Amino acid sequence: MNNIKLMTRSELIRVIGDVITEVDVLRSNFKRETKNRKSLDDIRDQLDTYQLKLVRNVINDSTTEFKQLTTSLKEVNEELRLTIEDMDKIVQTLEALVKFVGTVQKIAELIP
Repeated sequence: MNNIKLMTRSELIRVIGDVITEVDVLRSNFKRETKNRKSLDDIRDQLDTYQLKLVRNVINDSTTEFKQLTTSLKEVNEELRLTIEDMDKIVQTLEALVKFVGTVQKIAELIP
């Protein structure tokens, strides 16, 4: 945990954008009516909403809670990177995405 560089607000916004792009690419592999596609659509919409909230509002990125949550987000993002490009690991990818969204949600809740 000490080796991980702390994340700033702008880096957080960029990481969320990168994951949104990955989700968009992944979504294109599924027909619109499939369960996986609907799950990915929901995840994409949630991430987009939180990213927009973080862009439009000021968040103190020097608080302990922000630092802890973004460190956790980096760890989940690494977990996600191990599975997102492997279609055989869609279940693990969806689980990692749910954790990623949950952590982003907690960070967005820090906005005063």
